[in-house]
Amino acid sequence: MKIHFTSSKSKIALETKNKLIAKYRQISKSKADVIVAVGGDGEMLRALRESISINLPVFGINKGHIGYLMNRNKNVNLINRIKNAVEMIVHPLEMKVKDIIGKEHSNLAINEVSLFRNTNQSSIITITVDKIERLKELYCDGVLVSTPVGSTAYNLSAKGPIIPLSSDILALTPISPFRPRNWQGALIKNSSEVKFEIKNPELRPVNASADIIEIKNVTEVSIKLRLDINLRILHDTDDNLEHRHLKEQFFVN
Repeated sequence: MKIHFTSSKSKIALETKNKLIAKYRQISKSKADVIVAVGGDGEMLRALRESISINLPVFGINKGHIGYLMNRNKNVNLINRIKNAVEMIVHPLEMKVKDIIGKEHSNLAINEVSLFRNTNQSSIITITVDKIERLKELYCDGVLVSTPVGSTAYNLSAKGPIIPLSSDILALTPISPFRPRNWQGALIKNSSEVKFEIKNPELRPVNASADIIEIKNVTEVSIKLRLDINLRILHDTDDNLEHRHLKEQFFVN
């Protein structure tokens, strides 16, 4: 099996990657069978983006903090682990943005697309789903749309629901809503298109991010799941992503 290794810039991730390269060799992405990403979830998200054009599966090894998308670091045969791994196909969100000077941007998000205020004043956002206005004015710190994979990340911290990975829905979740106070978000079909329009963006500026890619001072954001893009994540059979997702719903501290 031919492996292309990537890693975050942390010292421990770089050291681990170099040890793996010494043992298994480094192969260019164009000739590899799989990408092995060493680090945390940020490195996994970066490697998944790189995999789109070459359609390679990604096997993550956790040398970060939480590493929810990663596999545990084990001193066992890596090639056997990869051969026995469970593959899950996920789809990214496409974020199309227009900023305050009229420039358009497009980025992909694997976890979520989020909007958030960048001054002390609350943002005011109009929410449209499939060309129907559903909420005229949401006064809030922000709002996000999450994939099932991302539903245990920022979405969960914002009190959004955990979505089963095999479901065909997305989470639309407010971040610290002020008005209407009783709106807790919505579950929408993954074929839906969500549009956010920012009210008075000069006075109440809002930024938008697709995972870690941020666009400042936006006026409108459209979000749609790219069902035509398949991202391939590999996990150990005894600790796969489905298992973690279910376990997260029963976590109590």
